[in-house]
Amino acid sequence: MKSYKGFSTKNPAAINHILQGKDLVIEDVMNEIMTRKGERLMMPTYGCIIHDLIFEPLTSSTSQLVKDDLQRIIDNDPRIELISEITLLEADHSITATMIVRILPSGEVEQLVIDLERE
Repeated sequence: MKSYKGFSTKNPAAINHILQGKDLVIEDVMNEIMTRKGERLMMPTYGCIIHDLIFEPLTSSTSQLVKDDLQRIIDNDPRIELISEITLLEADHSITATMIVRILPSGEVEQLVIDLERE
């Protein structure tokens, strides 16, 4: 069985904060989702478009653009697969995306919830 090891980028104060397995996979996927598309130098396709659309009305076409981009991020990582439909909910000042994924090859199932607030 494959084992994944890496470092946490969310807690810079943590020394040797090593992540393994599903925790690393989820952190990597969440890092890409929480990065504005085009924000990374020399990586114009890395990131998610949801940040550019957060102030747009959540119409069916806007919703589909976000879902397609989230699907693209999941599809591009061979360590994870989407096993449910992506749902988007709009509140007054936020958008919440929810999806259920399977971590490969262990088969562990996790629910990912992405909350983005309009500033």
